[in-house]
Amino acid sequence: GPVGALVGAAIGGSTGAAATPDPSVQTYIVENPRDPVFLEGEVVVGAGVPDTVTLYDIPDQPDYKYVTINGQPVLVSPTDRKIVYVYR
Repeated sequence: GPVGALVGAAIGGSTGAAATPDPSVQTYIVENPRDPVFLEGEVVVGAGVPDTVTLYDIPDQPDYKYVTINGQPVLVSPTDRKIVYVYR
């Protein structure tokens, strides 16, 4: 998969972060795994995801896309490509 770097780091509180997503979102991600991508940097809320990384749709969730980065499933805002939630 693509190799790159996560852009930016969240320090302190993060703005625009999603509240805990509906459990159905995690269920969908678990039941529809995609190949992981490996990037340099920490997988944290607020980090930017490079344009070279493919983001995947979640049915009935226009505010989120998902991808697995460094083994961590994450939700990404499709408008600015920033991580809004990390499943740990």
